[in-house]
Amino acid sequence: MAALMPILHDEALIEAAQMQEDMGRRAGNAVWLRTVSRIHSPQRLKRHFMQGAAEALKGRPADRIERALTFYQTDLGRRVLRLETEARRAMLDPDTEARAEKAFWDAANRDHPRIDQIERLIEGADLIAPNVAGGLNALMAFSRGFAEGGGFDIPKNEQQMLDEAWAQEEEIRAQTIDWMEAYLFLAYAPLSDDELETYIRFAKSPEGKALSAVLFAGFDALFQQTSWELGLAAAGHMQGDHL
Repeated sequence: MAALMPILHDEALIEAAQMQEDMGRRAGNAVWLRTVSRIHSPQRLKRHFMQGAAEALKGRPADRIERALTFYQTDLGRRVLRLETEARRAMLDPDTEARAEKAFWDAANRDHPRIDQIERLIEGADLIAPNVAGGLNALMAFSRGFAEGGGFDIPKNEQQMLDEAWAQEEEIRAQTIDWMEAYLFLAYAPLSDDELETYIRFAKSPEGKALSAVLFAGFDALFQQTSWELGLAAAGHMQGDHL
């Protein structure tokens, strides 16, 4: 978490600059980027994550989570964490992300056995559906914040915002799959096939899935809170531009 939160902060700044461009405004506005940076400070991100994870832990068998955590105390577990963090940091660069996507598809076209391992990991650990759900939740949270801040020229009710979010579900799913495949292919490239098989078995196990559910809950809480704040800030920022 200590290594990941600064990366999430930097991802948010990149998306904020893109948002400026999409809205037809000058990218890199200093006030806007400072606001986004404050909302996504690593300390705040960690706090939101821990609150969500703690809530998800209630009622769950503690021994299952403890057994899952022991995997990350092994040499392979520590290496997996390091590789995942390094790959996510590397993919902050759009060129690196594009190369990772191309590398995945080049390998897929050659029927490289690593592709089968990546796909089995994604399916067995159920990595797509929770990410898509999290993306939709974050989108709804942003819309609620944007509406509360008076950002819509014509006010929208909850159902209208929900319909607009669901209309993007297919696009969010496709983007999630593309990013996840490229990311995992890049991250686990240094692992041997046997090492990756060991990790797949852990990720598919009841212990691995229990820990994954807690982590997804933590990230969902984090992104819902920051997305709501971002929507509220975006509405105020747009009104300031109009003034």
